[in-house]
Amino acid sequence: PPPSTRLSSPRPVRHLLSSHPTMPQPGDNNSDRRLCALCNSSVGDEAVVAINRLWHPDHFCCKGCKRPIKQTYQTADNFAYCVVCFAAKFNPKCAGCNDTLVDTCLLALDRHWHPRCFTCSTCARPLPNGEYYLVDGKPYDLDCHWGKRLEKREAIDRGQAVANAKIRSDAASA
Repeated sequence: PPPSTRLSSPRPVRHLLSSHPTMPQPGDNNSDRRLCALCNSSVGDEAVVAINRLWHPDHFCCKGCKRPIKQTYQTADNFAYCVVCFAAKFNPKCAGCNDTLVDTCLLALDRHWHPRCFTCSTCARPLPNGEYYLVDGKPYDLDCHWGKRLEKREAIDRGQAVANAKIRSDAASA
């Protein structure tokens, strides 16, 4: 299954931890059960909750770039990624420019495109709303589509005229 595309944010829980009943009290022999998911030591009175676990704020890091995640993140295989690393690892590349697709994209001709990169094969203008007309496996806008079809029709007519002339020539020489 594809990784999650839902954006999440780590939640600071400082105000919750200071009054948490598992916080060791002076003279209490119980150990703190609020452990960081990375280092397995007590988170103390400052932590973030992410991926259903507690973390020291600097220990909740991106699996890709290893930097602490302070804002939004995405998960895959139970690992957190910053938005940039997630996109680089899991998002498709644009068939036009080969850059990673992050925001809006089009799916056309069985490939992914930035809207600005999916262009008419004749005039190179972006195809509005991804609408195109296919001729010989290439996309065209409406105006260029009719021009291309006329060009093909004229080529077919020329080819038939040449073939007919050859047939007449062959018949006359026989």
